[in-house]
Amino acid sequence: MKHFRQALIAAILLAAPAAAQEKPLKIVVIDVEGGAATLFLTPEGKSLLIDTGWPAGSGQMPSPDGSKESADRIVAAAKKLGIKKLDYVLVTHYHDDHSGGTAALAKKIPVGTFIDHGANGDQLPAGTPPERVVNTPAGQYPRYLEAIKGSKRIIAKAGDVIRIGSLTNTIVASNGEAIEKPLPGAGAVNLDCTNLSIGIDKNENENSRSVASLLRYGNVTIAQFGDLSWDMEYVLACPIDKLGKVNLLLVTQHGSARVSNNPAHVAAVMPDVAIMPNGGKKGGDPEAIKIVTAQPSLQDFWRLHESYKFPELSGDKNMIANLNPPQAAIDAVATKPWEAPPDMGHAIMAEVWKSGRITVTNMRNGFSKMYQTTR
Repeated sequence: MKHFRQALIAAILLAAPAAAQEKPLKIVVIDVEGGAATLFLTPEGKSLLIDTGWPAGSGQMPSPDGSKESADRIVAAAKKLGIKKLDYVLVTHYHDDHSGGTAALAKKIPVGTFIDHGANGDQLPAGTPPERVVNTPAGQYPRYLEAIKGSKRIIAKAGDVIRIGSLTNTIVASNGEAIEKPLPGAGAVNLDCTNLSIGIDKNENENSRSVASLLRYGNVTIAQFGDLSWDMEYVLACPIDKLGKVNLLLVTQHGSARVSNNPAHVAAVMPDVAIMPNGGKKGGDPEAIKIVTAQPSLQDFWRLHESYKFPELSGDKNMIANLNPPQAAIDAVATKPWEAPPDMGHAIMAEVWKSGRITVTNMRNGFSKMYQTTR
C-alpha cells in the first residue's frame, strides 16, 4: 500500500506540470471587412483556414494597418501564430467575400490542401457588367481553379470527417446536401421547428451549397457554417436535431437574418459563446442578434464590428474588435452598398482547451474573458 501511494503521488506530480503546459487550440476570427476568414492552429502546429476574404479591390482596402487586400491580413495573422504554411484552406462557397482572396493568398503563403464543395452551380446573371463578373460565383470559380492548380484538393461531402492534428472537422453539409443521421449526442426532437422551414435561399445559390464545418477539439464543439442558408439550417435541425450542442458559434453569414440564422437551428445548437464576423454595414441584423442572444445557454456575444446602422445593438464595446468611425466617414459611403471607411482590422482570438475552457480576447484592447463550457 505504501508503494502504491508513493507511485500515485509521483504520477500526480508528473501530471500536474503536463496539464499546466497543455497548449490550447487557437482560433483567430480575422477582420476582412465584411468578408470571412477564420484561422485555426492546433497545439501540434497543424493549421486550417476557413475562407479567404475578398479579392483585391474589394473589402475596403488598402487600410491604415498596411493591408492592401484580405490576403495580407490573413498572412499577417498566420505569421503572428508562427504559421509558415497553411495545411488546409477550406473555401465554403464561391461568393467573392469568402473565396475572393484565394489567388492572392496562394502566392503569399504555401498551402497544403484545398477543400471545397465542388463545381459552382450559379449561372452568370444576364446583363452583368464585365467589370463585375469577378464578384459573381461564375467569375470566382474559374479564378479559384486557377489558383489551386497543382495543389491537393478535397471535394467535401456531407458526413466526411477531416482530421487536422487533434482537431476533427465533421462536414455536416456541402453542395446543398446535409447529413442524414444525427451525430453522437444529438437526435432529440426539436420543438422549435414550427413554420420555420421557409427561407429566402431554398437551394438556389452558393449560400445553400456552403461547406458547413462542425469542429471538435477535446470536449469543445465549434460551428463554422460559412453562409449556409436558412432552409439548409432547417434540414439540420428539424424535426430531429442532427448536430447537438455547440460551445463556440461563429455566427452564420455575418449575422444576417432570414437568409441564415434560422431560429430552430440556433435553438438546437444551444451556443455558449458566439462570435459574429460582421462588417460595419454588413450583417449584424437586429433579428439575427435577437435570435442568438435569446438562447438561455449563451454567456457572451462578441463582434468583429460595431454596427453603423444599429449602434444601440452593439452590446459591450469591450467585446467589439472594431468600433464605428466618425459619423462623417460613415455618411461619406452611405450610398454605396458594401463600401466602408478602412480601419485597423482588429481580430478576435479564441483559445480552446480540451477540458472545455474557452478564452476569448479582443485584439483591439486586450479585453479577455474565460468561459468553462459543459456538454
